[in-house]
Amino acid sequence: MEYLEIILNNVVFVVLEGATLLYLFLYFTNEIGFLSTNWLKCLIYLLLYFLISQFFIHYRNMPLPLVYVAFNILVLSYLTKTNLFVSIITNVIAFLIYGVTEIIVTTPILYFLGISSKEVLNDNMLLMKALILTRPIQTIAIYGLTRIPIKNSLLKESIFRKDNSSTSYLLLVLFFMGAFYAYMIKYIDNIYVLGISLVLFMVVTILGIFDTKERIKLMHIENQLELQKKYSRNMELIVDAVRKEKHDYRNHISTLIALCTMKDPDALNKIREYALKLTNNENTSGFHFYNTGNKYLDGLLAVKNSEANAKEIFFEVDVETTLKDIQVDDVDLTTIVGNIIDNAFEAVVMNPPERKKIVSLLIYRENNKCIIAIANNGEEIHEVHKKHIFEYKYSTKSKAEGERGYGLFIVRELIVRNNGFIDYHSNEFETEFRISFNYKNNKTSAFIS
Repeated sequence: MEYLEIILNNVVFVVLEGATLLYLFLYFTNEIGFLSTNWLKCLIYLLLYFLISQFFIHYRNMPLPLVYVAFNILVLSYLTKTNLFVSIITNVIAFLIYGVTEIIVTTPILYFLGISSKEVLNDNMLLMKALILTRPIQTIAIYGLTRIPIKNSLLKESIFRKDNSSTSYLLLVLFFMGAFYAYMIKYIDNIYVLGISLVLFMVVTILGIFDTKERIKLMHIENQLELQKKYSRNMELIVDAVRKEKHDYRNHISTLIALCTMKDPDALNKIREYALKLTNNENTSGFHFYNTGNKYLDGLLAVKNSEANAKEIFFEVDVETTLKDIQVDDVDLTTIVGNIIDNAFEAVVMNPPERKKIVSLLIYRENNKCIIAIANNGEEIHEVHKKHIFEYKYSTKSKAEGERGYGLFIVRELIVRNNGFIDYHSNEFETEFRISFNYKNNKTSAFIS
């Protein structure tokens, strides 16, 4: 019987605990397929989890939840190639769910058995009996929770964003409260005190969730306000240009009227020549109006077109499909496209005089994804830079030129945030960045090269 206790308590239930935490991590990172495609790495994780549990088996007075969380954050981030910030938040969520379900399942069972948590922890036989009853129920409960449909995009928008600190703080507070409660269980025998503490913990959790929900709404409102400000600035530039163009045309009409009143026998030819000049230069403001399906991007492109005219850049925009139904935040979309167009303009203005300056933007649909391709005929990106252009503070320019190297790093971060994919190619003739986004009804997860 003693061997059975050891096998169940120290091997079977420990491995089951590790497998459950791994499952929760992969579920919330939308990587459940990792279990089948990287089963060897999963086995390595379970082996490491088992070894660390055996190492700390005689140190139960330590704050073990913190140790296990730190272990999971580092190991799972390395094995699954997950961003460290995402790994921290995801593991906190996984341990919270695991801890809360354990408490909810264990408390009534221990109450009906008439034993305390302290007694269970100090008696391997009682521990085995308790785990035999609680672990299957807990595992089924966790599996049932993960069957509830949750939009992965909602998690990325509300939880896995670094700029949404309120959610991260709430999760950390709840985790430390949960760790404290788990630690307190070892020393308090009174089931009623533990029950009241659990109720208070749940109340704080619910209030924290409501508070965070309101903060997320406020963050969305602030983002939309900032976007509206940018859009308004673009519209002001366009309106000012139209005003100037209207004023110029008034002068042109006055000139034509004056030519008509002249008694010069060649007046008709002069009027014809002047009118042809106006026809050939009908867009004197340099603004062109686009219809991409996103009004904020339309305003940005109109301003960029004017900038291109001022720099004698041929800026071509071809819209084959609408951006109306793509799965990307409006603020992020304008930042992504704006940064890449700015880089393209900077590249082509360095072209020698005999070479035209060409930048193109093409929007089309391919494999049920929306593709935004931005190309320029500037200098080829050198091999030494190609592997590093998306890295933080990395720049292909010299420091003297004032380039900080944030642009493409920010672009990559925003694309990843919106489940997008970016790749590029560069040769002596063209450099093209190709970005793809899912449509709102397309649940296929995306990645970045």
